[in-house]
Amino acid sequence: PTLPPHRLADSPTAEMAPVLLGSPMAAPAVVDKVPNFTGDWLLERSENLEAFVRAIGYSPLIARTVSSAQARQDIEHEGDELRCRFETVPPMAPARLLVFRVGEDEVKGCDDIGRETLLVQPTWRGQALAAGLRYPKSSHVLRIERYMEDGRMVEHLRYPGKGVEMRRIFAKASA
Repeated sequence: PTLPPHRLADSPTAEMAPVLLGSPMAAPAVVDKVPNFTGDWLLERSENLEAFVRAIGYSPLIARTVSSAQARQDIEHEGDELRCRFETVPPMAPARLLVFRVGEDEVKGCDDIGRETLLVQPTWRGQALAAGLRYPKSSHVLRIERYMEDGRMVEHLRYPGKGVEMRRIFAKASA
């Protein structure tokens, strides 16, 4: 299943043509000001998460657990460098740290249950931080975007090969 069409139209990069991983990405568009994702972000809600994680090979039980888990992302963002700490409650994998710079070729990471991932060629696309996302031990080739919407941080993943996508919407934790 995909998100309702109005959601896709709201995406800051909805007009972007799909980019094949492994091929050179176009130079990022010139952007005057990009969002700053610094903050302690708590999952407020998700859209189509269970169906999405089933499409990338999670078992039905793990998919239900992931869908009901609380996620936290603590992000330090300075210029083109991001330092992201991810954790879930209940913990399905140890808390993970992902440090990367926009423009890097590939960055090793892990998903919510500890499976190895590669973040591929992160770049600014308008007001969204966009990248490819691969699972080296499978054929899963995804697209990920992070952007702001109504004061919330959105993590939007698409799996073009299976026609499924999901969004996780995060609100800043109270100080």
